[in-house]
This record gives sequence, C-alpha cells and structure tokens, in this order.
Amino acid sequence: MLVWREAMSTGHPEVDKAQKRFIAHINEFETTLRNAGADAAIGMFLTGLYEQVSINFGREEKVQRECAFPFQDAHHREHAALLGRLADIQNLYQAMPHKADHGVLLRDLAALIKDWVSHHMVQSDVMLRRYAPHQTAPHPARARP
Repeated sequence: MLVWREAMSTGHPEVDKAQKRFIAHINEFETTLRNAGADAAIGMFLTGLYEQVSINFGREEKVQRECAFPFQDAHHREHAALLGRLADIQNLYQAMPHKADHGVLLRDLAALIKDWVSHHMVQSDVMLRRYAPHQTAPHPARARP
C-alpha cells in the first residue's frame, strides 16, 4: 500500500490533491487485484484513467507556466511518455481475451506505476515546490455577532 507523504508535495493544493487521488487509485487497484483477480483489477484501474490523468497533467502544466517553472519542456515530455505507456497498456488490455494470462500486462502496469510514483511524482513533480506559490485553502468566513 502506498502512503502519501508530505515530502511528495508539490506545494500546489490542486496538484497535490490529484496526486493523492492517484495514490488512492493505485491502492484500490492492489486491493481489487487481491480480492477479484487480475482482469477485474486491471479493468477497474484503467477505466477513465487516461482521461483523468490528461486533465491532471494539463492542470499541472498550467501551474508550471504560471509560476515560470524552468523545467516545463522536460516535464511535458515526461507526461507525454507516461500517457503513451498508459495508452499502450490500455490497448493491450482491450485486445486481450478476458480469460488470458495477464502476467505480462501486470508487469508492464507495475513498471509504469513504479516509474510514475518513484521517478515522476517523487523526483520531477516535487521540483515544482520551489517555484509554485504556496497556496492555502480559504478559511471559512466567520459569523458576525
């Protein structure tokens, strides 16, 4: 089970929230894999993921532009590579008979998740912390007496 740590923070609440959701999604995948098997787990994990990640990456890149993040081009290339690998896995899964051995697909998916979290999120995304304006959640208005 993956655990979000403050050291993974980008310093931007919306980006961090999306990453926390992604980690929760990975944990749901692992639970489904244990309880329902590979086909169900992979199907659950991949459903809607490409679209949601595309939105999240777009938001992240917008934040990078707004704060003049100096590694924008390299970061965009990382996003494109991750999305490409995800699309390849989705295509392989869709073409695979549901009764097939999912071993190779699980290894590819595990490698993608490992690279995504340990390299992209933990090494690349956290560099944004130095450049992103530290935003805090708005405080609720106080009632006047």
